[in-house]
Amino acid sequence: MYRTFAIGTLIAAPLIVMAIQNFVPQTPPGEQLGAAEQIAAPPTPGTPPPVVPVAPTAAPAYSAPNDAGKPVSGAGEPMLTTSGTDSVTAPMPVNPADAPPGSPNAEI
Repeated sequence: MYRTFAIGTLIAAPLIVMAIQNFVPQTPPGEQLGAAEQIAAPPTPGTPPPVVPVAPTAAPAYSAPNDAGKPVSGAGEPMLTTSGTDSVTAPMPVNPADAPPGSPNAEI
């Protein structure tokens, strides 16, 4: 199926491009600009524009909290605790015959 799609694309793509080129207006060959003519002319030298002095900006709206630079409370402690999770774990079947069907543990 992919092969027929690829062959159809190779045949149809150039035909589509040629059909579109017939409908899109073309510029006559004599009116096309060269690469050198498309580049903008360099600005004429003259007096530079006046420099406008920049007013100093206001202080930022954000101010650091009072405890900036101090360590965060609870830093260095684990994010998740393991207390109380012993009763949550499921027992692993020791014998593959005891494992539920379809379980990876049931495979021998």
